[in-house]
Amino acid sequence: MTIKQSYVHRFMAMTVPCEATLIASEAAELARDIETNTRRLEEKFNFYSDTSMLTKTINQRSGKRVVIDTETLDILTKVREYSIATQGIFDITVGTVKTLLQSNAKTREQVYQDAAPYMGLAAWDIEDNILIMHFPITQLDLGGVIKEVAVDQALAIAEQASSGALINFGGDVRASGCKVDGSDFVVAVVNPHEQTQALFALPLRNQALTTSAHYARRQQFSDQESSHILASQDTHQQVISVTVVADSALQAGIISTALTINPRLTVPEEIGFALVDEQLNVHQNTDFLLS
Repeated sequence: MTIKQSYVHRFMAMTVPCEATLIASEAAELARDIETNTRRLEEKFNFYSDTSMLTKTINQRSGKRVVIDTETLDILTKVREYSIATQGIFDITVGTVKTLLQSNAKTREQVYQDAAPYMGLAAWDIEDNILIMHFPITQLDLGGVIKEVAVDQALAIAEQASSGALINFGGDVRASGCKVDGSDFVVAVVNPHEQTQALFALPLRNQALTTSAHYARRQQFSDQESSHILASQDTHQQVISVTVVADSALQAGIISTALTINPRLTVPEEIGFALVDEQLNVHQNTDFLLS
């Protein structure tokens, strides 16, 4: 059966607009499955929910060792692998900082001094289906990865019965196949200074694209605001957004976030990236950075 028109399904989840463009005979059913699964992931891994699995099983754990389900094991295993590749810059134990902020009105420096001994890759590990948390105070926050996981899972659902699909959850994008006319899907990257406009666009085929930026949301400390991308050294002052193209949205998202903190980070050769400076110049190397 020849599909003559793509089917577009839109909904809100994980605080962002979500869109699935599907080229399939059963597109409406696939779209419903994608939305249902996205909401399931949102509920399961919500750091701010008292009833989420993340909160009840992991962050409110009673001991050092936590038995985790297959899905959580798969996600955390990949997150650990990609976090190691960023030299630990990407850090899901940033939940420790957020928890301290909720309970204490402290300066940015004080919060990070208090949290530092209980953060990083040394604070957690995986052994078989056991998550090992080495310090009681350490909290995991998967807000920086679950939207990307949802994109990857949405594409896996779509690929069961579609000849082409484009998943876009708040700018985290993954494409499979091509459009009805056989051309590549083209994804626009937002202008950081005027977010209703595109700064540039890239064709995607069987690839993922994410953009990490710190112009939209802020984190409040008692003495200052910072980027919502939390890191002890803060985000790099000369880079206001980073776009990465990779095989999966999860990998792209972790690398793009890490590059906002340290744009000089060495990334695999197969990973494409673009750095945007304050003047909206787009760079594919770091020669423009001041020492």
